[in-house]
Amino acid sequence: MHDNPFAPPTATADSPEGRGLVFSEEGVRVVSSLATWMRGLSTFYYVGVAFLALGACGALVTGSAAGVGVALGFSIVMLGLITAAIWLRSAASGFERGVYSDDEMTLGQGFRNLRAYLILMGIISILSLGSTILEVM
Repeated sequence: MHDNPFAPPTATADSPEGRGLVFSEEGVRVVSSLATWMRGLSTFYYVGVAFLALGACGALVTGSAAGVGVALGFSIVMLGLITAAIWLRSAASGFERGVYSDDEMTLGQGFRNLRAYLILMGIISILSLGSTILEVM
């Protein structure tokens, strides 16, 4: 088995404690703070989903075709927000569990969830920019 050339020096197999991951106190504090912010942001996403659900219900009460269209649009946005909130909360959990248990796989799963969240936000941003440009034209 080959050693990882990109691993930090403290993550080598011949570490003094025999552990795979070693985090300083400052590193643990930073990861914990990051996880707290990620959970807070996902909570705001869930609050946004609740408001969009109320708006969709209000649009459906009108019974018009425009109301159904608005409700459908709100439902699509709610689906995106729920997906983003789940990935962000999973990334926060993966970061904290990986740091506190010295588990590389859990930490890696946290980074994979964060990458998926960032890709989703990039796609939403590009679609929003395209929509704005088409609206102006």
